[in-house]
Amino acid sequence: MIFKNTKDLSRYDKVILLIIIVVSAVLRLWQLHNVPFMHDEFSALSRTCYDNFHDLIREGVMLNDSHPAGTQVLVYLLVQLFGWSEFWLKLPFALMGIASVYLVFVIANQWFNKNVGLLSAAFVSVSELFLFYSQLARPYSPGLFFTLLLVYFWNWILFDKRDITIWICIGFAISAFLAAEMHMFSLAQAGLIALTGLFFLGNVDKKRKKAYLWSCVGALALYLPTFPVFYYQLFVYGSIGGWLGKPAPSFLTDFLQYSANYNNLFMFSMLIVILLPLIVGNRKADKKIAIRICCLLWFVVPLAVAWAYSLLKEPILQFSTLIFSYPFLIILAFSFYDGQVSKRIMTIVLSVVVFLGITSLIVDRQYFYQMYHQGYGQVAVEMKKAQERYGDSIGCVSYSCKNFVAEHYQNKFGVNDVKCFNENDEISDYQQFIMNCDKDYIAAGFTDHADMPWELSAVAEYPFLEQENAWFTARYLVLSKNDNGHPLLHTLKENVNVKEGEEWVSKVTLSDFEPCERIGFIADIQTLDTIEHIALIAKIIDKNTKEQLCWFGYEDKTHVLMPGERAFLTNGFFIPKDIVENYEISVFIWNISKKPFIVNKLSYYQIKKNPYFYGLYEPLE
Repeated sequence: MIFKNTKDLSRYDKVILLIIIVVSAVLRLWQLHNVPFMHDEFSALSRTCYDNFHDLIREGVMLNDSHPAGTQVLVYLLVQLFGWSEFWLKLPFALMGIASVYLVFVIANQWFNKNVGLLSAAFVSVSELFLFYSQLARPYSPGLFFTLLLVYFWNWILFDKRDITIWICIGFAISAFLAAEMHMFSLAQAGLIALTGLFFLGNVDKKRKKAYLWSCVGALALYLPTFPVFYYQLFVYGSIGGWLGKPAPSFLTDFLQYSANYNNLFMFSMLIVILLPLIVGNRKADKKIAIRICCLLWFVVPLAVAWAYSLLKEPILQFSTLIFSYPFLIILAFSFYDGQVSKRIMTIVLSVVVFLGITSLIVDRQYFYQMYHQGYGQVAVEMKKAQERYGDSIGCVSYSCKNFVAEHYQNKFGVNDVKCFNENDEISDYQQFIMNCDKDYIAAGFTDHADMPWELSAVAEYPFLEQENAWFTARYLVLSKNDNGHPLLHTLKENVNVKEGEEWVSKVTLSDFEPCERIGFIADIQTLDTIEHIALIAKIIDKNTKEQLCWFGYEDKTHVLMPGERAFLTNGFFIPKDIVENYEISVFIWNISKKPFIVNKLSYYQIKKNPYFYGLYEPLE
């Protein structure tokens, strides 16, 4: 049925469309089996262990997820069939990503013409936004697919000259229902699309009006049984986000740059391509104002609502939430191309889009390297190499959100004897493990954007660097106790006796140090009495005015230090981006309990920026 949309295309148009689809397929399927699971995918996989559907929905969705049930049910079924296989679990999502490229063409061709469709599909096929989320077993690719499929049926009922059958109405209802079941934003997008259609009913005949209304009723009837899940997540649990930061003023421009692969040449070329028909002025006048307004509203309204919600209630706006609405802005941007543009010009323009898109992905973004080399798997790969190199003289430790996440790839790559810690473990237990480790070397992997105290504690006991790697939100270090000429710690104070009653001790001001992305402070102390409360404090101060710009404090409130116990006080943080120069850092120990102890050493540790740590979302600089 959808393929009828290509019946009026010339052989040239069909070949170009096929090339675009092949390009999108190659990009999304290339070594798909080597794309490891990410944090969000492991979260979904951890919620597939239920032995009945009721528990899956209640425990796996309502109580432990902020998304509708659709994707979780799909992942659950795939796990039942294929287990935890990266290829088979990701394949349906990649295929829906490929199909979405074709649907973008179909919709743009229906609304405007084949050239608008080809340009829109070409951009979607090579944009990192659509490629990345097509390779994740998460709600984004299916939400996009069913949203576009809904628009296809929406257009058929309201504007197409073809007859309306019961199957078109069923297709509309099912597409709307499935879009609503994938993601909160695809739910909102489907609702906005359906609501928009009501404004066109005055211009259609009675049969089409009746078909549209019954299609909407059908969609609501399908969704009604799942409404309790939505109600609980939004009004009882009261949160569909909260783990993000509030959107910066530059969010929209950052998003547009990300969608153009953070490549200046690609962005500039797309701007020229978009403006070209307006510059040359050879387009024909059309009566597509209403559709253009729809395209604009379908992008702007979800963006505005998400932005307002993020500022007024809790942050929910991120790049991924715009994937369901962004295709309509893309179609709008290319909508001024006339269908009669010569084949030669269209070949040149499309070649520019595809070529620059692919080269920016491979060269500038190093997209495939980043996707195939991610923390969970690479930590295990590097640990295996370290065990083979150092033998019994090395210990291995890892931190991740949950132990099974690290253990999955440790088992896959044959890594043994790794001590795993997770977000529910006490850092004091981790520190004791590090202190009591009798190995000369330690391999430490930190995933899931681990807080700096975990890394600082390892460096405190093993202060010399043998190897350092970074991947997306993950770091890996091989450290040594013995001096190998690559020290990581810079000593500030040593052997300080803190007397009873002293509250603010070992204050040091650090003014001359190398620029870095993160800085951490470590106080290696020995207690003389029971200490219940003690913290390491750091303040960033303007060098010129001596004004305090910000401060950071860290206290392990879960652990009481006993007399004679050795412990690490740690405090690490990112240097705020708006603080670029002329600052100094003041660090001191806040002895809240005012008990005596010895500061064996107070030192600091710097982490320079690694472009891969946030490389899948930010420019590689």
